[in-house]
Amino acid sequence: MRKFGLQYFALLLIATCSGCMTGPSFVEHHDPTSMHEPGSDAWWAEKAMLPPGQRSRSWKGKVWPAVPRSTQPGQQFTHTFHSAHYWPLPYVCQDRQYVNNIFEMQIARGWQDETTLYDRHFQVGGELTEAGRLQLADIIYVVPPERRNIFIQSTHDPEMDAIRTTSVHSALAMMSPEARSVPVSVRNCQEIGRSAREVEMINSQYINSTPSPRLSGGSGTSASGGAAGNTGGSGGGTP
Repeated sequence: MRKFGLQYFALLLIATCSGCMTGPSFVEHHDPTSMHEPGSDAWWAEKAMLPPGQRSRSWKGKVWPAVPRSTQPGQQFTHTFHSAHYWPLPYVCQDRQYVNNIFEMQIARGWQDETTLYDRHFQVGGELTEAGRLQLADIIYVVPPERRNIFIQSTHDPEMDAIRTTSVHSALAMMSPEARSVPVSVRNCQEIGRSAREVEMINSQYINSTPSPRLSGGSGTSASGGAAGNTGGSGGGTP
């Protein structure tokens, strides 16, 4: 009886380990889902590409589970252990990369706004103003090299955009030889905010329209004093 129990336990152990020790040298069988010999390196490499998780099965006209699942063959025991041990890797890497891509897009847009020459940086004829030259110098000498791109707000007029671009190139040539290699391009955008001149004009008009400080007339003081006297007189007559 004990010998039969040991044989049964050995067969059970072999059946349990067959998922992770599949191969002609251990258990002879044929894999209908693969074109490679079971247990070979090519076969293991093919099985390693199977996704983890539960498989979708059809039973009595229903799909189990009722959510999208893979219909590919199940993972081998070794691969199931590997997926459970290192979960949520490598899938969390895709989520992290997605979030990092969004952050990088926002950072790039922010630097694009910081390196843009807007309408207030140009005169009516297309020449750079003093503020425009200062902004251009800040882009060349302060902005990191990997973010050093000059953008010009488009006027939706090709001739005026060309004049502005020429003015920027001329200013770059006067700065340094390295500044000539900085790319200059025109972009369709709208400045967020307002110029300092506009803010100064609004503040000046607000201050100039403020009425002069003045004191109220003396009638209020007299009335208060009279009221206080009447109150005192009434109080004195009270027994």
